[in-house]
Amino acid sequence: MLSRFLRAFEMEVSADNLLDKIKEEKDWHKSCIFTSKGDVIVDNDCELQQEEIDFYISAYDDRDTTVGNGFFVNDVHFDVHRFHPPLIYGRRGGPEDGEGIALARIVPRSPKGDEEYWFLLITYLLPILSAKAVPQMVEFSNRYLGENK
Repeated sequence: MLSRFLRAFEMEVSADNLLDKIKEEKDWHKSCIFTSKGDVIVDNDCELQQEEIDFYISAYDDRDTTVGNGFFVNDVHFDVHRFHPPLIYGRRGGPEDGEGIALARIVPRSPKGDEEYWFLLITYLLPILSAKAVPQMVEFSNRYLGENK
């Protein structure tokens, strides 16, 4: 009974508490959640430009464009090397100073309006790799946001 209550509690996290929950993810460097309408719900040091948000929203439309252009966070370029919807991820830098990036598309459990999706974007610094950060992102989105699709 108690575990059912705890699961229900986790699922009812409000947008106001999402920033606190994101900050608990110590392996993530930057992170944000935004809607398919371009509205930022939570921003943890990403401070994305509107054209960057627009690109992330359309990133799932065409693999070649997304992999070819890569991702940007405040004009910093990341190569995209994995395109496996609902997850897209990549990296920038070298073996000494690398930073990973990952994007998840989520059908929100509690949408703010008529948006179809929410997106969770994270970056992570070495020694954290996608093998660790991406499963954390999936778990976070399943627990607090909705279903990855």
